[in-house]
Amino acid sequence: MIKISSLLKWSILCLLVAFVAGSTSALFLILLDWITDLRNNNTWLIVFLPIAGLFTVLLYQNIGKKSARGNRLIYESIKQPTKPILDWLLAPLIFITTLVAHLFGASVGREGTALQLSAGLSDQLTKPFKLSPSERIILLKAAVAAGFAAVFGTPLAGVFFALEFTGKPIAYHRSLIPTFISAFLADQCTLWWGIKHSFFSITKIPSLTFINSVYLLIAAIAFGIIAFIFKRSSELTTKMVTKLFPNELWRAVLGGSFITTIVFSGQLFDFIGLGVPSILNAFSLTASPTDFILKMLLTILSISIGFKGGEVTPLFFIGATLGSILSIILPLPISFLAGMGMIALFGSATKTPISAAFLAYELFGKEYLIYAFIICIIASFISGKKSIYQPE
Repeated sequence: MIKISSLLKWSILCLLVAFVAGSTSALFLILLDWITDLRNNNTWLIVFLPIAGLFTVLLYQNIGKKSARGNRLIYESIKQPTKPILDWLLAPLIFITTLVAHLFGASVGREGTALQLSAGLSDQLTKPFKLSPSERIILLKAAVAAGFAAVFGTPLAGVFFALEFTGKPIAYHRSLIPTFISAFLADQCTLWWGIKHSFFSITKIPSLTFINSVYLLIAAIAFGIIAFIFKRSSELTTKMVTKLFPNELWRAVLGGSFITTIVFSGQLFDFIGLGVPSILNAFSLTASPTDFILKMLLTILSISIGFKGGEVTPLFFIGATLGSILSIILPLPISFLAGMGMIALFGSATKTPISAAFLAYELFGKEYLIYAFIICIIASFISGKKSIYQPE
């Protein structure tokens, strides 16, 4: 029997989580758009990327060392809910450092910021509401769902992302309703603040014939292999730069200088930041065979040396351009392959294939759900067991 006090408590918590996630994400997205336009109109700002890296490291070293591990802290807190409450500085630090990273040209995303804003602030409610460890898991899952829904405008994908985030078999029936409510309210909150999300459109759906099924299998395997390479390369690069440059300050300065040199020498201005225009172009124009490789390289370097923001939107870029290229050899619609690549890379790297399938449902339409589900499950299996959010 449902207790009135418990119902009231969770109603208040869901409202607070949704408002916090929706409002902070809205402010972040507004500033991110402004900063991206500023950088695109003043590419000379990229010269200061090493200083931006230095600033980021100093900020975390001096006032937020416990928060430097970002999404992995949230992951660990859900897996081990008796851990200390997330430091409230997690939210403002990720907010500031992500905007700095985008202003000066790091190749990072935005989902990490939304998750840390939402979870970092929402977790502060654990003590005032006297939540048990199992209730704290529900709160954090609701915060993760709300953050994801708010930043991408996809509440259903946010719900399943939160449920798949750690794979922890905590009573899904208990966390589902608060997670669902928080995600949908957070999405509505961002819309209330006037946020408009990017629109992606698949113009043609292939018929589900035997030969097309073979082509889909080939595409799914390709997406899974690249997701594996991304995860493995990220892990190895992080270990390598840490070993070569144990001093975080030198690592940030030299790494930022290296990225700046690559960007200016190759005129790779389309491959920094989110790269949304390139993602959109991949749905109608065949990408260059090097596009997904260059974006993967710059993203791995940016994340490895310490820039903040996340990997999901860069994974969208990598997947969409890879799918676009595959349309040269696979007789499937270019927009379809770009869309499936976009969501498959995300689902494989984060080990959230069901979330990725529902992301396709919300972005492209219900007719693509079965295709996305099959492709994402296969690609996720091929990509290996580990998620990018799991601790090293």
